[in-house]
Amino acid sequence: MDIRLIQNMMKAQAMANFTQGSTIPTSNGSMFQDMLQMMLSKQFQPATTSSIRSQLQQGDRITNQALYRTISPVQSNLGTDVQSIIDEAANKYGVDRNLISTVIKAESNFDQHAVSHAGAQGYMQLMPKTAAGLGVTDPFDAKQNIFGGTSYLKQMLNRYNGNTSLALAAYNAGPGNVDKHGGIPPFKETQNYVNKIMTQYV
Repeated sequence: MDIRLIQNMMKAQAMANFTQGSTIPTSNGSMFQDMLQMMLSKQFQPATTSSIRSQLQQGDRITNQALYRTISPVQSNLGTDVQSIIDEAANKYGVDRNLISTVIKAESNFDQHAVSHAGAQGYMQLMPKTAAGLGVTDPFDAKQNIFGGTSYLKQMLNRYNGNTSLALAAYNAGPGNVDKHGGIPPFKETQNYVNKIMTQYV
């Protein structure tokens, strides 16, 4: 607030009162009070607060990359048409699409994010080493997983001369166990697995 301005206003008011006399009504006093009140209100009016973002220095601003991770292939494939991927894999590897679907149903119940206690991952429950051997870089990517699983299933079908039961047993327990036991291994889990898929598939 400018003190000199107030002093000048006070002098002007005194001069006006002196020359006009007390018998003549005047509004100078009220005008002075109004002007003084206006100046006081402006003097003590809080300053407008700028946003935090505008107060940050350019080098201190937080970018989205610092706050959030890059969207993973798992997220980017959530809307993928799984059936079309199955059809494409079936055509590429020459495996019955119904068999592929039944395996996925048994393995993960069509849960793209499924992870077993043993570490198998994705739709067709690929083990990390198996996935790596099949060229699958992301077992949670829908297309990579289904293509990888179908490719492996095709390998087992070729290995056992098109015998679906043995191929499924190998898919579940590994071809080493199938070879060792000369057929479906005497593992309850594997036997139930083969029976369940064959019943639904046929």
